[in-house]
Amino acid sequence: MAKTINATIKNREEQVVHGLWIRSTLNSSGTEWENLMRLYSKRSGDMGIRFVIRENTDEKRDCDLFCGGLTGGEDISDFTILAGEYVSVTVTPKFGLFWGSAIEEAEVYLRDEWPKQSGRKLDDFHLEIRDMMGKKPSLEILYRLLPEE
Repeated sequence: MAKTINATIKNREEQVVHGLWIRSTLNSSGTEWENLMRLYSKRSGDMGIRFVIRENTDEKRDCDLFCGGLTGGEDISDFTILAGEYVSVTVTPKFGLFWGSAIEEAEVYLRDEWPKQSGRKLDDFHLEIRDMMGKKPSLEILYRLLPEE
């Protein structure tokens, strides 16, 4: 790791978001969410914060992929992000061309290293909160935590 990544455990309240779902794969979801984002933006008119969710991953590495925001509309699904404990890392690179590597570094740390260090287990629920509006864009990566044994 090029720099220290600070993961924090957060207790999140239940939150309803609105968006679109497709069946994807872990490999292609990293780019497919952008198509969903454009379609959601077109249908809803929402240009704000984006919620990207991956869950229900199977042994073939297929998963359900969601992209949405805070505005509902016709042909848009409602989804409730459950309350509970989540581990979180916020990515805010200084230069736009480093977004990809910073996101990948944080993702690998949360998925592979943090559970070993913390002794906690991750649920199959991955959430990204993408706030690209304003002067300080950021991306928060969260995994829901399984209850401690």
